[in-house]
Amino acid sequence: MTTSDADAPGSAAGPGPVTYEAAGRSPLLWWAAGLGMGLANAARHRIRGYRTPRPFSADEVERSVDYVIGVADRWAEDSELDFAGRRILELGPGPDLGTGAVLLARGAKSYDAADLFSLASGTNPAFYEALGGRLGTHVELDQIGYHITTYPEMSEVNGPFDLVVSNAALEHFDDVRATFARLAELVAPGGTMCHHIDGMIHMRGIRQRDPLNMLRYRRWVYRAMSFPGIPNRLRAADFLTAATATGWTARIVPHLVAPDDYVDWARRGLASPYASMDAEDLALLTFTLVAVR
Repeated sequence: MTTSDADAPGSAAGPGPVTYEAAGRSPLLWWAAGLGMGLANAARHRIRGYRTPRPFSADEVERSVDYVIGVADRWAEDSELDFAGRRILELGPGPDLGTGAVLLARGAKSYDAADLFSLASGTNPAFYEALGGRLGTHVELDQIGYHITTYPEMSEVNGPFDLVVSNAALEHFDDVRATFARLAELVAPGGTMCHHIDGMIHMRGIRQRDPLNMLRYRRWVYRAMSFPGIPNRLRAADFLTAATATGWTARIVPHLVAPDDYVDWARRGLASPYASMDAEDLALLTFTLVAVR
């Protein structure tokens, strides 16, 4: 558990440490800054589509290799599982299928990925070549199942799976509870979910300074900034509730935790219902949900 987060391998926080430097300044200033950038982002994504799920280019090959290996390492650590012999499903793999290659190299029996957007269909071949060199084995993409689907139905996906994973994906899902219910159908008895979740605003320039900025807006204002893939603003307690309500036994592994002085300052400018939320839930910025069926 940390109170700052750098651009470490697999880090969801994105480039640079979280500074919380907005604290002590006018909340109205940050409300206006977030609104302006949010409306601009919404217009851009509506025109161009959702193309950039990571804070760096997929053509940064070595950085991308570090990233996917770090993601797999974190799943293993947080779930306290190894991947050997497991049938694995990943939700929202993003611009490449590198995590699948890592899991297969570590002994997974099979790997399938499901995504709303076809982001991994044009990955730079140099990435897989570099990843294979790091893993000591050729990346066989024909061993990876890649499904473009809709959530929560995932009608194109067939189980059973022993492990379902995701990294910085679930915060973009519109109906988390229904997704967990569908995953309960797809996993084998005793199956596990391990989802790393990024509960911070995703807009660069604001993210490191005011990570709870997206909680400042009333529902109708936030709706005006919406586009496919906008964060759903759920907190750790919301994910726990959704998991337990659909038959999972769940726990939270904390990662990035905001300091008290930032949370106390930010709360004064938050919209309902966030302003009255438990301080610990607000402070938990990135975390992993681990759940067993």
